[in-house]
Amino acid sequence: MATLAFETVFRGTPPDRDSAYLLDQSVGFVKGHWLGHLPDRAYWPAELDDRSTVDRRVLFAIGARADDELGAVHTLVATQVWAVGTKWRNASKLGSVFEANPGTVGANLSHAVRTARADGAVAGYATLARRGSHALARLGAADGGRVLHFGAYDPATGGPLILDQHVTVGVNALRGSTWSPDGPWSPEQYGDYLGYAAEWAERWAPGTATDLVERTLAAAGQALGRA
Repeated sequence: MATLAFETVFRGTPPDRDSAYLLDQSVGFVKGHWLGHLPDRAYWPAELDDRSTVDRRVLFAIGARADDELGAVHTLVATQVWAVGTKWRNASKLGSVFEANPGTVGANLSHAVRTARADGAVAGYATLARRGSHALARLGAADGGRVLHFGAYDPATGGPLILDQHVTVGVNALRGSTWSPDGPWSPEQYGDYLGYAAEWAERWAPGTATDLVERTLAAAGQALGRA
């Protein structure tokens, strides 16, 4: 298993959040590749209507209303578009979530977002985890985590962070752990990850936002995956 030193991953001064590195990190998409997999045209977020790219800044704007059922659905759709990008054949996976959970996707996701905002990131994550009170069939742990991140994260106080295969590879390389890159990750693992991210953020530079750590871990993990 590959290992990385802290100084190898978190080099120099942390990048600005308000930059191409983080908030303007974007991917391209084609709207037509997605609409056929949505059970209702209203599930497509209006913010993506006249765009061919989506970035984190737009996702946070959509996620601001993720405590509402339709807003949560919009956040799921937008984050899936961002995660998949031009790999449009994966759009069918989003459709399978709606098919497997008729009428409950928005309700369950919005409940998780409200829980994360009120009771903390781990509590929100736990509601969507396997055997969680609001678990959704066919929804991956990383997919639900993205909705929580863009729906409940505050750069000043922290909150839910994205945990996906690339982030997991980065965490394993730094810690010598053996978490499965494919997940699912338990609420306990998720809580540990948030703790590591907070610790690494302060070690990198006091006051660093933890989503910068997530972004950097993902880049490191992705690079290792290509090595």
